[in-house]
Amino acid sequence: MKTKLVAALFGAVLLFGGCSNKVEEKPVIAVKEGKIAPAIEIGKPFVSGTLRDQFDKEGRVTDETEKVIMVFGKATGHLVKEYLNTKPNDYLDKKHVVFIADVSGMPSMILKYIALPDLQKHKYSIFLIREKEASKKFRNDKYKDYIMVIDLDDGDVEEVEFVTTAKDLEEAID
Repeated sequence: MKTKLVAALFGAVLLFGGCSNKVEEKPVIAVKEGKIAPAIEIGKPFVSGTLRDQFDKEGRVTDETEKVIMVFGKATGHLVKEYLNTKPNDYLDKKHVVFIADVSGMPSMILKYIALPDLQKHKYSIFLIREKEASKKFRNDKYKDYIMVIDLDDGDVEEVEFVTTAKDLEEAID
């Protein structure tokens, strides 16, 4: 059993080792009308349901939440984490921002033994989408290589920006 686990982890490292952590810089895309994804539409409530973070702590997007950052790829997730690591631990809370990362495509062993321990090094909450069906509700494959920043007003989606740099992420949050 232990040999199989080591072999699986080694295979995953080889498979994912070649994946770039670099996000290609692209212009900011701001969307102020229409449907972004099946569960994200301008002018409609943003309904995330109950989420669990990397510490298995329950949370949700509330009417007090002003922004939601969503990532659907490894590189964009790393970019957001690198940016947040330059900020105080309470930065997201003070800005009323929720960070959600899609890990639904990650093999469960990689998530459990590699990704979660890494995510638990961060003091801020990173809410995780673990199920592929949940991911489909929020994902827009056209912008999968972007960081999605959703502006909320009393729980309703007001605008969505797609960014690819730390500078643009900071501007979208502020």
